[in-house]
Amino acid sequence: MKKVIDMINKNNKFLIISHTNPDGDSIGSQIALALGLEKMGKETYILNQDPPTNRYARFNRAELIHTGKKEFDEEVIFILDSAEIDRIGSARDEMDLTKPVINIDHHISNEKFGSINIVKPNHSSTAEIIYELLSRIVELDKEIATYLYIGILTDTGSFRYPNTTSHSLKVASKLVDYGVVASQVSEFIWFTDPPKRIKLLGDVLQSIKLYDNFSIMYVTRNMLKRRNAKEEDTEEFVNYGLSIEGIKACAIIKEREGGKLKVSLRSKNGINVQNLAAEYGGGGHKTASGFVTVGDLEKLKKELTEKLDRIVS
Repeated sequence: MKKVIDMINKNNKFLIISHTNPDGDSIGSQIALALGLEKMGKETYILNQDPPTNRYARFNRAELIHTGKKEFDEEVIFILDSAEIDRIGSARDEMDLTKPVINIDHHISNEKFGSINIVKPNHSSTAEIIYELLSRIVELDKEIATYLYIGILTDTGSFRYPNTTSHSLKVASKLVDYGVVASQVSEFIWFTDPPKRIKLLGDVLQSIKLYDNFSIMYVTRNMLKRRNAKEEDTEEFVNYGLSIEGIKACAIIKEREGGKLKVSLRSKNGINVQNLAAEYGGGGHKTASGFVTVGDLEKLKKELTEKLDRIVS
């Protein structure tokens, strides 16, 4: 941490990047870091391959996130919440790789690709690590605290997932002390869904197939077209497959253009799905992982059925 603080103190222009299809942790961490650095008089520029989904775009400072790079001669690059550098997608083409890279992440699979690496798998989220950094260099305020809270809240599933620790709860408590309105943040993220998302959820739940200890469901392009929805509208659908009594692991397969299939895996009761994701070149956490592959949906469903049956048995 000291090396990162020294780097911040010695430089003035910081590029902040995170992974493709950014989630609440990556977005919250990026914005909080940018606000904290700017409060110190530094210049920042947030760059991602993909824009925030509607769930996060409704927050005021989401406008700080860009999907293209203007003329910004960064001195230092932060890459947040990305286990490997390829996870940042096309944003990699717009960064100057001769500049120092500070890699901050909480995934156990992190490849430590940075000039400086702060990787803490025992932390619930990258936002939890950013909190520790910012609290040492700047006075936090309600706005910074809100984006840190978004990161922790979403990556712990509202403090329901196994990565929730006493430390993450203490940090969340301290953030609320700065003025975060926890009920409002939760409402914005979890309870402000457009009708098309709810109707799509009904379609997807109809596809679910239950096995002895696991479940599999899917989202086709036709389902999305029928409801005039996007893949982002399926965020968190996978958790419904895990909420069923007796289910220890679940998968949701999302059909994309070009024969691509995006798979999200979730588990509980000590079941490890990270290794399954790794078989397809993916990764994540033991209880929450994913991957993207190319192939036939029915064939992949059969493969996952056999692999999940082996894991949970």
